[in-house]
Amino acid sequence: MTITKNSLMLGAIGILMLGAAVLVPASAGAQSCTFARTLYVGSSGSDVFCLQNWLAAQGYFSAGATGYYGPATQQAVVRWQAARGLATTGVFSPASVRMDLAPLGVSYTNNSNGAVDAINDAIDALNDAYDDLDDASGNDRDDAEDLIRDSQDDLVAAMKAFARGDYNETINRAEDAQDEAEDASDEADGQSGNSSNGDKDDAKDAIDDAQDALDDAWDEVEDADNDNDRDDAEDLLDDAERAIDDAEDAYDDRDYDDAIDFADDAEDLIDEALDQIDSNSNDDDDDDDDDHDGDEGDAWDALNDAEDSLEDAWDEVDDAWEDGDDTDDAEDLLNDAEDALDDGWDAYEDEDYDDAIDFADDAEDLIDEALDEI
Repeated sequence: MTITKNSLMLGAIGILMLGAAVLVPASAGAQSCTFARTLYVGSSGSDVFCLQNWLAAQGYFSAGATGYYGPATQQAVVRWQAARGLATTGVFSPASVRMDLAPLGVSYTNNSNGAVDAINDAIDALNDAYDDLDDASGNDRDDAEDLIRDSQDDLVAAMKAFARGDYNETINRAEDAQDEAEDASDEADGQSGNSSNGDKDDAKDAIDDAQDALDDAWDEVEDADNDNDRDDAEDLLDDAERAIDDAEDAYDDRDYDDAIDFADDAEDLIDEALDQIDSNSNDDDDDDDDDHDGDEGDAWDALNDAEDSLEDAWDEVDDAWEDGDDTDDAEDLLNDAEDALDDGWDAYEDEDYDDAIDFADDAEDLIDEALDEI
C-alpha cells in the first residue's frame, strides 16, 4: 500500500495527550487523566474533556464536559486553585498538579516523562522519514517504506505500552521506532542524495573510540609533571572535545562522513596532546628509550602505543572468552595486529620511520576491529 502520514498524525494527536502528570479521582474505578501540556481558555482536546470530568467529580465544575476550555472551565480551575491555596490564574498546568498531590488523590509518575520524550522523538524521526521518502524511488523507496511500516508498528506498540503504564517497554519500543525511521531516511537519501552516504555504524564507532581515547588522555594529562606541557596538552584536549561535539552533531544530522572526519580530527588532537606530555617522559629510561626525536620519536611513540593497546585488547578478549563469547574472529584480528607490529618494529630498526608509523596505525585499526567483534 502507499505510505501516507495519516496514521502517524493520528498517533501524534494521541501523544499530545500523554504527559508528565496523572490525575486519578479519589472515587474507586474512576478514569485517570494524563497531561503533557498547560491548558487555558481556547485549548481543546481529550485532555480538556478529561480535566472537566475530573473537576466535576471534585465538585468544581457543573457544566457538561465538552473538550473545550472555555470560561466555565476557567472558573472551575480558579475554584480548584483557591481551594488548594494555589495562585488563581485559571490556567491548568502539570506543574500545579505536582505542587499539591496528596490532598488531590493525584498520582504522578516521573518515568512517564522519558516515555513521552521517546515517543515524540520517534514521531519526529518518522516525519523526517516521510519527507525524505518524497524524493526517493526504486528499490531505495521500497526499502524505506518497509522500514517506515516497521517504525509505525513499534510506535503503536509503544503507545499501547504507555497506556498500560509500562514506561520501560514504551521507551524501548519508541527507540526501536526511531531507529527504524532513521534507517528509512538513510535508505531514501541513498537514492535522492540529500544527505551523506557514509556508514552510520562506522560513524558511531569512530565517535565512541574518540571519546574513549579522550577520557584516557585526560587521565594521562592530569598525571603529567611538567606544568607547561600539561597546559599545552589540555588546550589540545579541549579542541578534541569540540571536535567530538561536532562529530555528534553531524551524526544527529545523518552526515556520517563528516562525523567520521570530525572524530578522526579529535583522535589527531588527542595524539598531539599525549605527545606534549610524553616528550620529557623517557629521560631516565634505559638506552633503548633515550632521545627519540622527530620522525623517530613519532614512530617510537606510535609503536609503543599500539603495543599497549594490543595488550589491553587481549585482556578484553580473554575476559569475553571466559564469559562464553565467541572470540575466534577477534583473536584472528589481534594476531594480525601482532604481525603488523612486528613489521613496524622491523621498519623502525631499518630507520624507515614513516613505514613504522603506518604499520602501527594498521595495528591500531585491527585492534579496534577486534574489540568491535566482542
